[in-house]
Amino acid sequence: MAANKRGGETARMNKRPRRQLFYAIFLPVAVTVNLVLGVIILDELRPTGWLGGLEMTTGAFCCAVAGWLAAAAWSRSYWARAISHQVAAWRQVADAIFGWMEESPPPADALLRLQGSLDDLLPQNRAT
Repeated sequence: MAANKRGGETARMNKRPRRQLFYAIFLPVAVTVNLVLGVIILDELRPTGWLGGLEMTTGAFCCAVAGWLAAAAWSRSYWARAISHQVAAWRQVADAIFGWMEESPPPADALLRLQGSLDDLLPQNRAT
């Protein structure tokens, strides 16, 4: 069981650099390329007939995709910051609760009920 946990942690750790590579390099490059293509198409455009309208639509689509990708990167950054603040706050709350519990320990039967509740919630942590 311990080997499986470590293997899972290793697989999760291997995905982090790829995810960071995607958001740090690929996404800004994709946004820039789409925006440049859209601007070039719209700048060179002298719409005549249905083909000109199609070119204008293509340029607008490139700009829209660039905006969507930029919004996705901003959203991920915003929510990652918000979640890290929440995790830090809850860690402080948990530290305060555990500090309080160390000063006045709960009865043993209450701890056994807590252990039973945790075992019901997290069955993979049971010893086999």
